[in-house]
Amino acid sequence: MKKKFILIGISVLSCVWGYTQQTALNSQYLYNDFAINPAVAGSKNYSPLSLNVRRQWLGIDEAPVTQNLMLHGFLGQNTGGGVHFFNDASGPTRRTGVSTSFAYHVKTGKMSKLSFGLSGAITQFSIDRDKLITQIPGDVAVLNSSNQVIADVNFGILWKGDRHFIGVSGYNLIENKSNINALTTPVVNTLDRVFYGHAGYNFKAGALIDIQPSAIFRYMLNTPFQFDGNLKVTLKDAYWIGTSYRHNDAIAVMGGIDIGNFMFGYTYDIGISDIKTYNDGTHEVFLGIKLNRGDSAKSPWKKRNRIYSGFSTDS
Repeated sequence: MKKKFILIGISVLSCVWGYTQQTALNSQYLYNDFAINPAVAGSKNYSPLSLNVRRQWLGIDEAPVTQNLMLHGFLGQNTGGGVHFFNDASGPTRRTGVSTSFAYHVKTGKMSKLSFGLSGAITQFSIDRDKLITQIPGDVAVLNSSNQVIADVNFGILWKGDRHFIGVSGYNLIENKSNINALTTPVVNTLDRVFYGHAGYNFKAGALIDIQPSAIFRYMLNTPFQFDGNLKVTLKDAYWIGTSYRHNDAIAVMGGIDIGNFMFGYTYDIGISDIKTYNDGTHEVFLGIKLNRGDSAKSPWKKRNRIYSGFSTDS
């Protein structure tokens, strides 16, 4: 029990003072690509409305819990837009906010396009002092902490074809210098820049099976480089299973269905870091609905931009 309390304290401190919890972690990036690249807005042949919930380190009280609610779609004249609501709670701290994105798409081939995305985000960082128990009563680091709202800008580029995607993005580009915790002693606690790279290719293995290897790279200044390698196998464009390896952190097993206008995915992360001894893994659930989906006769925007009509309805 004592070890669990120590572990909780470490995770809370990394959230309050560190950099790693400034952006939420997800395993289902193949469905949540809009969460890491604003250029994804309007790049699909439907408008996905999705909800993603992640419960990290099951069995540890006050472990990180993250929710993402996203909607994006094609607006017309080669443009797309979207909105992303997020909530990330860890111990006594919470990160809540919203970002809105705008993307412009340029046709680069019969079945490919290059997209540029820009988004603005507003994030509120808050601390629940009632959940903090300090060794020294009246610790100034707790009493003088305050909630703050911080604005920043994100940018992304995406090149996507019928079977491939390659994207890069940068978040917190302004790198707001606000002292999130408002301590009496000056502390430089920036909203640090985060950079993502993601790529994948969909191979045909017969008439019914698709195999898609992909990778996600994440880098934030002053933190370890993060790498996710994924392998997804899809049957009949509807049922899929997959696995993912996150460097020095976890191995994930995942599966889901993608039928008609409905999408569902589930992921279970098995920890491989030192923290694995103290938890029972991580659960992540994805629910999605495809809006504005139909054949070209029912979708005017597909007529104006025929490049979209040739895209499959994969992620």
